[in-house]
Amino acid sequence: MRGINAATTWSVAQGPAGLSVNNEHNLLVVSERERKIQIITTDGTLLQNVQLQAHTEHPRHAVQLSTGQFLVSHSGSLNLVCLVGVDGAVVRSYGGQRGSQLTQMNSPTGLAVDREGRVLVADWLNNRLLVIDQSLSSAHEMSVCVHGGLKGPRSLWYDQSRRRLYIGEWDIQLQGRVIVIDNLMDFSCTCIN
Repeated sequence: MRGINAATTWSVAQGPAGLSVNNEHNLLVVSERERKIQIITTDGTLLQNVQLQAHTEHPRHAVQLSTGQFLVSHSGSLNLVCLVGVDGAVVRSYGGQRGSQLTQMNSPTGLAVDREGRVLVADWLNNRLLVIDQSLSSAHEMSVCVHGGLKGPRSLWYDQSRRRLYIGEWDIQLQGRVIVIDNLMDFSCTCIN
């Protein structure tokens, strides 16, 4: 029996905005409307609901660290990447008011983490990628030299074993594309050609 696919549906919180997989191969679903992270097994069993604090207005994406804590990107009156405990409380954050300075973001969405704990952020409406250090205290921009430059980077996936970064873009004129960067050891570089 070749080529048989089966589709199933799982009930999740309202407004699922971002998906990722943790080290235990469980699915993380970020609910924008209910401001929560749900951890679900590969067979659809809900393991945990992590309720985010009220000021986390529009959570977009989350990744779970080996410590059990989460990195969460969110936008609204504040545009932040937050380190969140297993109880949903913010431990520390990076960002603030919407803007284009290195200490600001404009709709942070996708997140990826390298082996050194550096956080790559798709700063969607600023058309850039930011690399934030492990302590969430400083950042630098990672420029990607592609035709036309970055246009609306929204989603990221970093395959550490293959040293490959995938960047999903969405821009009204561009319609969308995926940029694939090979041989990327970590996020310490500032320019990728």
